[in-house]
Amino acid sequence: MTRKGVQHRLTRVFLIQILFISLATVLGVWATAKIIENVLVKEALMKEAEHYWQLYQRDPDFPRPNTRHLLGLLVDGRTQDPVPEILLSLPDGYQRVTLDGEQPLVYIEHKGEARLYLIFDEQRVSVLAFMFGILPLTGVLLVIYLTSFLGWRKSRELVSPLVRLSETLRYANVLDPRQARPDFTQVEAEPGSEASVLIAALDAYADRLLRFVERERQFTRDASHELRTPLAVFRANLELLERQVGHRPLIDRMSDTVDDMEALVETLLLLARTEQRPASESLVVNDVVANLIERLQPLAERKQIHLRVKQKALLSLEASETVLNIVFTNLIRNAINYSGSGRITLVVVADAVHVVDTGTGMDREELARLLKPFERGSSSEGGYGLGLAIVQRLCERFEWHLDVASQPGKGTDVRVRFR
Repeated sequence: MTRKGVQHRLTRVFLIQILFISLATVLGVWATAKIIENVLVKEALMKEAEHYWQLYQRDPDFPRPNTRHLLGLLVDGRTQDPVPEILLSLPDGYQRVTLDGEQPLVYIEHKGEARLYLIFDEQRVSVLAFMFGILPLTGVLLVIYLTSFLGWRKSRELVSPLVRLSETLRYANVLDPRQARPDFTQVEAEPGSEASVLIAALDAYADRLLRFVERERQFTRDASHELRTPLAVFRANLELLERQVGHRPLIDRMSDTVDDMEALVETLLLLARTEQRPASESLVVNDVVANLIERLQPLAERKQIHLRVKQKALLSLEASETVLNIVFTNLIRNAINYSGSGRITLVVVADAVHVVDTGTGMDREELARLLKPFERGSSSEGGYGLGLAIVQRLCERFEWHLDVASQPGKGTDVRVRFR
């Protein structure tokens, strides 16, 4: 499970929830204590003083309040209760005073020459408040914490199959058909749950996909044999025919067609073997391009096309020579077919190779259409409509970049960028 996984987020939400509940509880208790102290207790002491003054007017000797939590002291012409010295200098009103190491609440009020001191011992009340307020509140908090924890555990149990499923799919080796099928038996889920339905659907989908891949691999093996064999026979008969009747333009045209077909078959088989990557080696792209120019020069001359290479930099690359040959052969043959009798230049720069022709060029709509399989331009040379589409797929597979720039009447510039 990654730190950004579902279970981690659930745990974080649970902890944040507990934090907010605790913070809200503390603030609530603090606010309640302030309300009790500043409103309820103050109001109660004022009412107690008012009630005492009414009784005092009837009987000046009426006893002062003296209970477990409240002590009343009176100072007038007849009565001199032992008032602590610190209270004598205090003004009338409601305030907190330090007495004998404690901080009771004191309410002072006078009527004429008489002065009344009400001392409220909130410590004992606090014990009662703790017993009848804080303890029940703590019980409620514990219930909230317990239910939240149980909800968190249940949520983890519900998403746990999804987490294990994502980990199984993440580490599945999809590039190797023998190991591409994920092992869903390790993912346990409740029967009938959404996770169970998802696992069953993925399992069925994986079976269908692997059967499809196996049929494609079988077709690749069969096509490799069935297509190469007749082409080899056809080439051998062309060579025999040329020895018998001599050099003929028609034989050259048929030989070029066989070359195109062999290159096409090799390319399609390479693209079909998705689990295999051709071995890479250190190559000098300039040498690869020069060899291709030399090999395709006769084809270009027969079509009255001037084929040349312009080397502006030395380009070294870790790649498969077979793949490079397929890419540049398709680009050059495509340029030959659509250049009429113009000029094709291969330009090697520091990080790319340009194939520039002086043909009729293409507009945006035609260019977008030619990048799709089995789409052809307006050339009378024929073809299979796969050239640029094949190059594009190979570039995507090997993480190269294919850029095509073209304008009607100004030719086309195809760039293969390797970095």
